[in-house]
Amino acid sequence: MRAAADVVNAGLFVLNGSRTMIDGLVVPFVGFGSTADRLELPSGQLEVQTGDTINLTITNKSTLPTGFAVPAAPGFAGVATAPIAVGDTRMVTFTAPSSPGTHHYVGTVNGSVATGQALGATGPLVVLPRTAARTSVDALFPGVRTRARRQPLFGVGAPPALPALVVQERTWLFSELNPTTAYDLAGGRVSLPSDPEPEYFLINGLSGMLAVEDPFTNITGRAGGLGQPGDSTLVRMINTGRAPRSVHLHGNHFWVLSHPDTPWLIGAFKDTVRVPPASAVDVLVPLEAPPDSLPMVNRGQKYVVHDHIEMAETASGGHYPSGMVSEMNLT
Repeated sequence: MRAAADVVNAGLFVLNGSRTMIDGLVVPFVGFGSTADRLELPSGQLEVQTGDTINLTITNKSTLPTGFAVPAAPGFAGVATAPIAVGDTRMVTFTAPSSPGTHHYVGTVNGSVATGQALGATGPLVVLPRTAARTSVDALFPGVRTRARRQPLFGVGAPPALPALVVQERTWLFSELNPTTAYDLAGGRVSLPSDPEPEYFLINGLSGMLAVEDPFTNITGRAGGLGQPGDSTLVRMINTGRAPRSVHLHGNHFWVLSHPDTPWLIGAFKDTVRVPPASAVDVLVPLEAPPDSLPMVNRGQKYVVHDHIEMAETASGGHYPSGMVSEMNLT
């Protein structure tokens, strides 16, 4: 925490690389790395505090001109820079939003946000509160706990409340991929087809069992009791694809903490949450013992999380469940 706005200096490198899909297919991509020899997928999470001045030095070591953009959001005008020529370096300066929240950045390959998204040049941008810990739900999402509503367990007694503290965090960056389009764009074609027909659906660049087993993607933590939170987990869901996602969790519901176009959902307790394209939705997973588990246990339970749009659970023409799938482990 800092008491006043600061200047944050960071650096990114635009790089060419390749990635291997769940079925072994290798496709090219363009993205960012924090060092000149390490391409990251998704690109590294930039974390700043409200009102910070960000000086971001970007060096383009790829084979395509690439700029930098942050989509606009309520109270934030966004960032858009012209493409940086191959081999050149430029400093991009902007001011962080005045409110905490979840955003993302895109490498505008050949000046196009859509091309950068299709090639995987995306990463999270997280704005944290200045004068309070990042574990405080009230500081991260002011006013949400006071409006949160939930039905009583089994229809009786006081309903469980939205937890006040975040114990751990996850960031889920959703993306789509068409391998033919990726090869064309990486080779220099400057525009997307009108319908790229994605064949792969990814969470943090992974899908299927790779996403299930990834410790930075799956939710693993101590379970609480019936109606009692355990390791309450903040999940920042960012959709960089062209289609909305409909994220569904088994075993627990989501507390909706933010939503870009459906504000009446904020404070609701939902088992499925829509994430619109080019936007973010923040939720809190309480990690409670599920009320319908028999016998009633708090340990050793696993539950799936997936996109309710069934096509997105497949890969390469129908391989299931090899798409947007991960899990929650109650330990």
